[in-house]
Amino acid sequence: METRNVIVPVHDGPIDLSRAHFAGIGGAGMSALARLLLERGSRVSGSDTNDTAALRALEEAGAFVTIGHSASNLPTDASVLVWSSAVSPSNPEVAAARRTGIPVVHRSDVLAHLIATAEQSVAVAGTHGKTMTTGILTAALAHLDPSYAIGGMPVDRPNAYQGTGGLLVAEADESDRTAGRYHPKVAVVLNVDDDHPEQYVDLDDVLDVFERLARNASVLVVSADDAGARQLTQRLDGSPSPHLITVGEAKDADVRVLRVLWDGTASHVTVQDTDGSWHEFTLAVPGRHNALNAAAAFAAGRVLGAEPMDLASGISSFQGVQRRLTTTGRHAGVAVLDSYAHHPTEITADLATARMLTEGRVIAVFEPTGWTRTAALGEEMGRRLAAADEVVLLDVHSSVESPLTGISTVPMAAQVAEYGSRAHRARAGRDVADLVAELTQPGDLVITMGTGTAGRIGRAILLRLGEAAVPAPAA
Repeated sequence: METRNVIVPVHDGPIDLSRAHFAGIGGAGMSALARLLLERGSRVSGSDTNDTAALRALEEAGAFVTIGHSASNLPTDASVLVWSSAVSPSNPEVAAARRTGIPVVHRSDVLAHLIATAEQSVAVAGTHGKTMTTGILTAALAHLDPSYAIGGMPVDRPNAYQGTGGLLVAEADESDRTAGRYHPKVAVVLNVDDDHPEQYVDLDDVLDVFERLARNASVLVVSADDAGARQLTQRLDGSPSPHLITVGEAKDADVRVLRVLWDGTASHVTVQDTDGSWHEFTLAVPGRHNALNAAAAFAAGRVLGAEPMDLASGISSFQGVQRRLTTTGRHAGVAVLDSYAHHPTEITADLATARMLTEGRVIAVFEPTGWTRTAALGEEMGRRLAAADEVVLLDVHSSVESPLTGISTVPMAAQVAEYGSRAHRARAGRDVADLVAELTQPGDLVITMGTGTAGRIGRAILLRLGEAAVPAPAA
């Protein structure tokens, strides 16, 4: 999602995590770190602006959580205050910590510390797919009982866990330029794209951050297919470190994906390992892009010394990540899926997958995220959304302020129409549910897409479809 354009200072020296307070504890990365610290025996507290399922889960795990930000939330015995880039610079808890001398560190400083102190570590990065791949990799390595921190919520387990195996698998977020701070044994880079125009000047600027991460690692598992990842590989060509393992469908890939078969419920993937041996695994998550993510997880597992049979067994047990093409429900012959896609590349991948899942029409309900991203990428989003039969556009959602004004979905809608689909504009809630109910017919697939309120729209649509199925009383 769109992030604040902030400069994150690097914390020098040790970090005392025994009594950690999180400002913005409900965020995807923050809640994972908070849970991981709880399971390591730390006392954890935190606050956030909204009451969410993530906060309730942290409370159940033992954290003390407060709704709303206030200086009074900061415990007097806190050993450290942790903040994220989503937190306003004027946050009263951050200000109180600085006044009272409590160390203030960024989320990335905590993760960097955990990665540096682990016996072995893997940092999974990439503009797209890193949450899914981190989840797949932790499942693939389950027999090693790894610790992990995921920037999303798996379907069947928490987003963080403290294992006993000495291995840490963590998602490395590039959105605030901090991914280059980590020093893992293995770095995974799935792709490199320009997703955060509010933070980066251009693709070369993005590549700089991924290059720092790669050079900090002993081994880099990197896509052989993605154009941006290939540029990263070229930058590293001839360097003594890291050791490169390429993975993908390209003929020159070290771990080559030979075949992906889709049977309607799962992908069956055949890969050729670096030694020439062939191995097969099944991923119960739709999408060719996710099959390639699983291949990257397989390659990373092999670097760590895991046996192919163990990796295949773990991958087959993976049930997915919430809001990554998960099923919201079905009613009256209409299926509703939920997607976190918010970038043109992700929109294309998820709409292609939606086509595989239905013989009917695909109706996309899309909520653009961020004023800066919408201004820079909105027209391209419209062109990609035109792959759906009907496109319902919601208002732009943003959790941060922007100096930009006059940004709307009008240019996006124009591109949807120009590229052969039909665009409709609606507000979230009842309006969009009514509109989608009017558009759908049995056999259709509705896919809600976006990072903001889009995740709640699917249930409203299902409720409206249920109302429409009830016959009107006789006059």
